[in-house]
Formats: sequence, structure tokens, C-alpha cells
Amino acid sequence: MTAAAQVHAGWKVNGILLFALLISGCAGGGPAATGPAPAAADGPPSQARPLVIYGKVEPASLALRPFRQQGAASNVPKHAFNAGLARIDTHGVPQPELLASLPTLNTESWRVFPDGTMQTTYTLRANLTWHDGRPFTGDDLVFGWRIYSAPEMGIADEQPMSAMSDVTAPDPTHFVIRWKRLYPEADALSLPSLELPPLPQHILGPAFEQLAATGGDSVANHAFWGQQYIGLGPYRLQRWEPGAFIDAVRFDGYALGVPKIPRIEMRFSADDNVVVASLLAGDAHVAADGSIGGNPETLTEQWSRTNAGTIFQRPSSLRALIFQLRPEFANPRALLDFRVRKAIAYALDKQTISDGAYGGRGIFADTPVFAGSAWGDALDDSITTYPLDLRAAETLMNQAGFIKGSDGVYGGADGRLTFELTTDEGQDQVRELLIMADRLRAGSFEIQQRVLASATTRDPQVKDTVPALLINTSNMGQNALVSLSSSQIPTPNNRWQGGNRGAWSSADYDRVLGAFNTTLDHGERVAQVRQMLRIFSEDLPWVTLFFRADSIGYAVGVTGLTKAAPESNIAWNINEWEFK
Repeated sequence: MTAAAQVHAGWKVNGILLFALLISGCAGGGPAATGPAPAAADGPPSQARPLVIYGKVEPASLALRPFRQQGAASNVPKHAFNAGLARIDTHGVPQPELLASLPTLNTESWRVFPDGTMQTTYTLRANLTWHDGRPFTGDDLVFGWRIYSAPEMGIADEQPMSAMSDVTAPDPTHFVIRWKRLYPEADALSLPSLELPPLPQHILGPAFEQLAATGGDSVANHAFWGQQYIGLGPYRLQRWEPGAFIDAVRFDGYALGVPKIPRIEMRFSADDNVVVASLLAGDAHVAADGSIGGNPETLTEQWSRTNAGTIFQRPSSLRALIFQLRPEFANPRALLDFRVRKAIAYALDKQTISDGAYGGRGIFADTPVFAGSAWGDALDDSITTYPLDLRAAETLMNQAGFIKGSDGVYGGADGRLTFELTTDEGQDQVRELLIMADRLRAGSFEIQQRVLASATTRDPQVKDTVPALLINTSNMGQNALVSLSSSQIPTPNNRWQGGNRGAWSSADYDRVLGAFNTTLDHGERVAQVRQMLRIFSEDLPWVTLFFRADSIGYAVGVTGLTKAAPESNIAWNINEWEFK
């Protein structure tokens, strides 16, 4: 077993109770999106009755790693239209997809040199093609690396590009990566946000040459990323009506064989009542990507009586309170004092938030690492936690120079402290905001509330520059640890991309993360995760609130969906789903 496979094989679910967001009622979403009328099921793929899949957020791009803001929870489209070198299975273990096999450590396919560099050699499956029928070869991986590692694209400092020194293709079915340092995920390159996706040179080549010659946004703004997307996944784009639906047909040339369902249609709605109504009416068949996150109760009750479908939950993301740590944006500047951040953490009443926003079933998160994940063994008592303790909060505020005034609100030499608490638009988020603001006020903090309109959050800079406190849905586990590095701070130079929204920077954390990224032994990496969590919990750039569970619903007649590990996604095997 390779080093990365050993990491993923360590994931187990040990009876962890996953929660569902059990709040019903109307949200601010628009009317149900509808696609073209389905045709007879016995026709060709373009006319067959589609499997209708709902998601909460329509993606801005179908690519695995786009240069435009993707939006949240668009995993099903990504897996449907894309293929990677490997895919993460239901147990969290990487399995070859475009590759014939994964490189094996200490063989000719994965060589480690005395100077700490490496070389990995990959063999592609035979006769692979893009959705447009053009051959897919190792040159497309080389081209993908050239684009993603180009400084002009703004992500050259991210993994895995930053660890690579060169990518070559000695022949059409092989490519070779030379590594600057040890890189434990070198075999699969398939963890979300750590991929090296192939890109079609025959489509993007001219735009890249223009970028090299004149600069500008010729690549990032290319129509390829949107309605002219060409990929390698089990389904190819047939029609995309923005704001309505994405229609796709199976790709017979997919690396792992012809998908079993001829046609799928993807719809998107932020109103879970719309999604539930469509499922109950038989107009839709699968709800994923958070589309029934706030309203599984009605569907569960109805389907339990009629046996018309199944619902299950899986951990999918982290809900966190992120502090603004950029001096030029932080207001009040008291946020730059870790004692104030800790005081706010002690004043958060997670139980009350869980009761009011999550029906009492919130999975409390003391760190970004879920106990049932590959890195759950890193959790122990050496990591500082912040249970509700208003006395501890007051002690810390006093130490930082702030005391309660006659009105019972903290203030200092410059007067009363006021913190703006910001969240996304949406029923669940707003209810969470209201309860959290109320509890912080009960802890003597003056809070102003702000809700970001959905249209504005397409621009990542909007969230990156909030002045004080941002309630945000973030990655969990290893991806969260990577996103906390200094290199992941969004800036104008990297197009405001990166997961470190609060702009936290810790030399100690970066050093340990760097070691983690160059260590091949799993046990050593667990110890490094523990060390990172200690640094994180002491400086506290985020208050981790809850692990969110994605409620998945699918109707009778749909088979093949599995309870995928947190490192995976339910659509990892969408080519194997069946629909009768």
C-alpha cells in the first residue's frame, strides 16, 4: 500500500452520530428550475428520461480547479464532468481513474533520492479521449501543470504545483513528475484542492500562448470554464441554461467504462422546500450538495410511510467563526489580540446555537479535524478547547485592557467595542446568526448583524474583507489544515483565492505544515497534525463551531449511492449509479 493509501485507509467511522439541519419553513430561494421535458426512456442518451439531481448552489465552472470562484457545494457536477488521476472511494482510499495503476513507493514508479527529491512515473489507461473525441495524452497533464504553475494564474504557490520542479511526457501514455521535495500524496494527486487536473491543450493552448505574450485574463476568462466545458468524466455537457439546469449525456469513452445512466439533469435551488416538493412529486430523484440540508424532516416522514426513498447523512464541511486579522481591514483592531479572540470563543454558547439552528443535533467541533476522519487519532487533551465560560471570557478581556461599562458592554480607552457579525444569505445561516449574536450579547459583547446577499458572494473578496467576524462554511480535515497556511491567504495578487480568509499567519504553523507535507510515514504525520492543532487552538484564528452533515436523499429506483467518507463525495462512483 502506498503512503497516501495508508493515510486514507486510516479513515473509519466509529458510530459517530451525524446531524441533519431539522428546520423547515420557507427560504428566500426562487422558483423551481425546470429543464426540457423528458423523452421516452428507450431512446438514445440525448432523449432518454433523465435522472434529475438537485444541488443547492449552481457552480460558476464545471472544472475541478477553476480560476473563477466556484461557489459552495458543487461536488456532484465536478465528479460527473471530470476524471482525475485517481478518485477517492467510499472508504477514503484512492483508486485509479485515468491511471492504469498508482505509483508504488520505493519502486521505479516512485523513487526517493538522497537529496530529498522524488520522481514519480504514471501510466495512463489506453485509448483515453476528451469529451470532444480528441485523444487525451500525457501532454495534457504537462500542459495542465504549465497553466496551474504559471505565476500569472495566481495559484503557483499552492500544492501540489509548489512541490513540483518539472513535468514531462516521454510518450502519449506516460508522464513523469520531478519533485522538489518529499510529497506524500504524489501517488494519487486526487484529494480535493490538492489535485493536478489535466487540461485540454487543443482548446486552451492558444489562450495560454496569448497569456505568455501579452498577459491579461485570456485563460481565466476562456469560455472553456463555463458553457463550453470539455472534460474527461463519465458525463459530457449537452446544454447549460444558467439559473435553470445543466443537461448531460453519458460519455461512452469514459476511462472506467460506459456509465449506466444515459442522461442526467442537474438543477439548483437554495430553497429546500422546492427540492423536497420535487422529490415527493417524482419530478426529481436525487438531492445532494446541501439541497435538503435544512429540511430533511418532511421528506423523511413522507418516505418512511411510503417507502419511496432513502435519506442518509455524511459529514461534509465545517462551520466556523473566522476572525479578520488583516490590520488594514480589522475593525475593531482588538481582534488582533489573541486574548480577545479567546474571550469570544468562551462566550459562544454552542449548545443553544445547536438547539435553535440544528434541532439539537449539531456535531460540536473543537478543531477542524473530525474524529472519524483519517486524522482523528491526532485529537487529544493537549489541544486547547473553549467550552462556554463567561468568567474566563471576562478575565481575558480584562487582561487585554477592556472592561464592562455601566451598560454592561466591553469597552476600552477608545470607547465601546462593537463587532460586526456576518454570514451568508439563507434561512439556516440567518437563524444561526441571530442566535449567535444574542448569545454574544449575553456575554457583554456589542454585536451588529450583517447578511451578505447571495449575488455578492460570487466575488471572494467580499468575504475576505469583512471587518470583524465571519460565520463561514469551510473545508474540514486535511484540506482545512492546508488552507490555514500563510500561502493560502487571499490577496489581489492571487485573485483573492485561497482558504485562509482571515489572513492568519503563523511561522510555527507553516513550519509544521511544511514538515507534514514532506513526511511519508503516516504515524509521524498524525503527530504533526496534533502539533498544528495545538498552535491553531492557542492562537485561535477561527472558532470551529460544528461539523455540518450533508443530507442525501434518493428515490426508489436509484441505486449505487454510498455513504462516502469525509475525504470523498457521494458522486465518486456516479458512473455506477443505476436508475429504473
